[in-house]
Amino acid sequence: MFGRLNLLGIILTAGLTCTTEPVVAEYECPGDFTGDVEVNIDDVFAMLGVWGDCPGCPEDLNGDDVVNIDDVFALLGMWGPCRFEYQPPYADVEAEQIGLEMLGAGGPLLLPQEIYDRIDRDLDLIRVEEPALADQSHSMLWSPTQILVGFVGSEPLGEYDALNTYYQASVSDHGTFSLLTFPGKINVPVMAMEYAALDAISWAEPNGLFGGQNFWTPTDMGGDLWEWHVDDGWHDCYDGCDCHREYTFEVDGSGTVTLTDYFEWGMPWCEFE
Repeated sequence: MFGRLNLLGIILTAGLTCTTEPVVAEYECPGDFTGDVEVNIDDVFAMLGVWGDCPGCPEDLNGDDVVNIDDVFALLGMWGPCRFEYQPPYADVEAEQIGLEMLGAGGPLLLPQEIYDRIDRDLDLIRVEEPALADQSHSMLWSPTQILVGFVGSEPLGEYDALNTYYQASVSDHGTFSLLTFPGKINVPVMAMEYAALDAISWAEPNGLFGGQNFWTPTDMGGDLWEWHVDDGWHDCYDGCDCHREYTFEVDGSGTVTLTDYFEWGMPWCEFE
């Protein structure tokens, strides 16, 4: 069995370097015990510091309640920068966006496959049932790859920089706030909440989009029944359309679509057929 000095000699002669001021970030990266968004020599030192019996320790990577050479080998297999793994984009961009908006601030960061599949199916079924909606696509409420963040001003940015590294965010600075752009689509209200929890961030929010004509809003009613509210708007829609056709559909698990409500409203100049 390797002793600590022999193990350190092997690692140090491999040319690995230490960092001196780790930060703690809110992310998942097994093996990064110091929170510097990288598995490196500092994490080896952290592991050596709890060597031996250590039930429940994060350094016990194989879960046998002992920190030993097996955990070191597991750590070496995780070596390098920590990066969040984004999922590939879904084929139907509209269904993906509706799904991400449906998740809300209490939902997961990434859109589950089963929710996307249900939305993709229901959109097709509703448009067959109501052909007038065939070319009325959903208007995005916010960009699915961006958030805006404001800064406290007096706090160090170590945790903020760590999150940017982990999520691979590109940063566009605009004085008192920054625009962060991520390489994959996410539930941005949840991402904004994660950034807003940092001491250096005074506020964080989705990059909302103005205007838009049509809004498709699903609600899972339970029992495999979904309700869809569809607002089909037109005429001067920069800050809210003048004219609206509003539909409410119920779609069950078998694919049966039922129109449960419909009404028209708007300004006096709106022309309804």
